[in-house]
Amino acid sequence: MTSGAAATGRPPWSAATVRFGPRLLGILELEELPQGLFGSARASALAAVDRRHNHDALIVADLSNDATYAEVMLETFGARVIGLQISRAGDGMTAERRRVGAASMLIYTIGRSQLLELFHTELQSGLVRMVDDANSRRAYEQLMNLETEIRESGIVHKCLPGQHDDLGISCAMLAWAARHPHLSSWIGSSLARRRPHRRQQFSWRSFT
Repeated sequence: MTSGAAATGRPPWSAATVRFGPRLLGILELEELPQGLFGSARASALAAVDRRHNHDALIVADLSNDATYAEVMLETFGARVIGLQISRAGDGMTAERRRVGAASMLIYTIGRSQLLELFHTELQSGLVRMVDDANSRRAYEQLMNLETEIRESGIVHKCLPGQHDDLGISCAMLAWAARHPHLSSWIGSSLARRRPHRRQQFSWRSFT
């Protein structure tokens, strides 16, 4: 989220955000990518969005359904990628550094219901502002249309047959990242990797 911008890599869309103040989160741009993109094609489409933000975004990628996506994202965006595994359980606070190709990536695990409840709480508290356009309304509708089922293990949010929640989940991922206690270290690591190396300057006086 360097310079206030962030992007998510959950198919089939991406979003750019800016934060206002210490607590208020603004989602200013939502862009739906074409359906049916996988692997490098999906990463390339997301890279086009990233270019509009001067390659200055922290990328939060949903790695829940495609393990190979991590390697493609790391090759495309480098240290700016933070992986998120959405599953049945997990608090999203602890990272596991996993080997991805010739490098490694921080990957967090969070329960789907916890992720959605976190975003719902932020919305109810008035701490999230979203641009009013067709994509934001679609994201809102997706969240409203989720079916809630109470089980012994907790609340489960399910999509109705033929529907999906990609836009809504991606907004929840952004809210999770923006509030995460590791955000500063993610940004610091990203900037350090992008900072150009200076060549050591020597003078003849060093050898006399």
